[in-house]
Amino acid sequence: MKVILFLSLVCAFVSGCVSDRAIYTDYGKLACQKICPDIKSLFWPSVINFDFDKSNITDSEKLKLTQAIKVLKDYPLFNIAIIGATDPEGSIEYNDELSLRRSIVVSQYLQSQGITRSRMVLMGTGEHELFVNTNNEQKNRANRRTQLILLDANHNPVDLYFNHLVLPSEPLIMNKVNSL
Repeated sequence: MKVILFLSLVCAFVSGCVSDRAIYTDYGKLACQKICPDIKSLFWPSVINFDFDKSNITDSEKLKLTQAIKVLKDYPLFNIAIIGATDPEGSIEYNDELSLRRSIVVSQYLQSQGITRSRMVLMGTGEHELFVNTNNEQKNRANRRTQLILLDANHNPVDLYFNHLVLPSEPLIMNKVNSL
């Protein structure tokens, strides 16, 4: 019996067991034998806001989308997740529909500017993903939004870094996630 147990353990070890050290080794830029490019951008708009009970994009928010379009055109392998949300006013069903409509409107605007629909992932979260939990109508503006998440070619989020000296409220794109 001891011989069988010993042989089973030896076979398991020889057949491909990998140590924890090997699994968690950080291969950095050489992961998958590919080097990840350094990408720099001055601006990635992480949020597009909407007026109460509206899904139209205001001119000031279109200016923010112009920056997203520039990044997406400069890096054609990047994709984008557009996640619509609402404040808690109204029924859950209505807010679910409104949040999806907001993400669709942003998607249609990006498409009108030359970004193909196949590069976009759309989602509506309704009032389930509140940024601020408040009854104050002015503060609730933060909940009436679409989030723009920059994705790499494999639909993994791209690393974003904030540089408060350059732009205090929006992230800088410094480099892609090592997932090519």
